[in-house]
Amino acid sequence: MTRLTHILLALLVLIAAPTASAEPDQTRLLGDWQSACDAWGTPATCRAVWQRGKHASLVEQHYTIVSAGNGAEIFAGRGLYRIIDGQVDGIWEDSRGQILPLAGTYQDGVLSVIWGEASSEIGRSVYTLNKPTLQAVDSVLTDSGWRTFMTIDYSRIE
Repeated sequence: MTRLTHILLALLVLIAAPTASAEPDQTRLLGDWQSACDAWGTPATCRAVWQRGKHASLVEQHYTIVSAGNGAEIFAGRGLYRIIDGQVDGIWEDSRGQILPLAGTYQDGVLSVIWGEASSEIGRSVYTLNKPTLQAVDSVLTDSGWRTFMTIDYSRIE
């Protein structure tokens, strides 16, 4: 091989080689997060498990609220978020029987989505990564504006 061929091959390897920055930023959400919480007046444990989806652009969230008293499940849901170039779309399903579209953004460790539709309900969830915690703030749109109904500061379970 000529010197020029070696240089071209080296450049191709450098271009094709994955780098730390090539990893989608949303992978910082991945993991098992848990916190004590208040579930509409009931002491509970809230848990959010974030994992990779079936494609590099997909992140899946499994969410549960379990009574601190008897361990019974109070609420559960699953979110599927497609994150491409900071734009988010996806769906939310939960134990109330709801299947809701969602859309929003993911930038600098903050996932902010609006979920639902006018015919049912419209809500907002904002997940903020603040090492070592993940804060989740959930709100619902009312006639008088946004009303926060749950704020949780999760810790990562190792």
